[in-house]
Amino acid sequence: MRRTGMTPVTDPPITFPVAFWLVPSEPWRSSLARRIATLAAAHRSPVFEPHVTIEVNRAGSGGPSLEPLLASVAASFAPMTFVAGATAHSEAHFKTLFVEFDDPRPAELQRQLRAGLVGPADYLLRPHLSLLYRGGLAPELRESLAAAHRFDGERIAFDSLVLVRPASAGGDLSDPGTLDTSLRRTLGS
Repeated sequence: MRRTGMTPVTDPPITFPVAFWLVPSEPWRSSLARRIATLAAAHRSPVFEPHVTIEVNRAGSGGPSLEPLLASVAASFAPMTFVAGATAHSEAHFKTLFVEFDDPRPAELQRQLRAGLVGPADYLLRPHLSLLYRGGLAPELRESLAAAHRFDGERIAFDSLVLVRPASAGGDLSDPGTLDTSLRRTLGS
């Protein structure tokens, strides 16, 4: 707290962005990572860990600790398998090429995570696993890539929940190469 004249002024809490990812188990994790790296090299885009983003929010000093939240939520869910839907595409940078999932469990994961966060609950969950982050590709090329990278009906297993934070103070979540994903828990443990 500071004082300006005679009036105390409370500084707003320092917050930082966080996300929670659901990560595939092996052999899916390695297989998808190779495909993401191949697509990234072919289209000059970033490489990232295969994941389904469950929540994007803000956390901060003075708020609840994120490690116990991660551990508690991960322990309350068994590893899960989703049936892949269509491989879709869009102009959006983070959803250039992605595999869709229609399963209620990610929404329940999100509800439990939000119960332990103090930030806004405005991330719209549409469960998907991105294969390419690369805005600006022509619709015809995106359509061709979606046809070439189909997973329809494949059963993809997920076994880890990961806390994602900027690696440095003042950072954001926009550059996959600068994220701290070291805090992770196995589902059901």
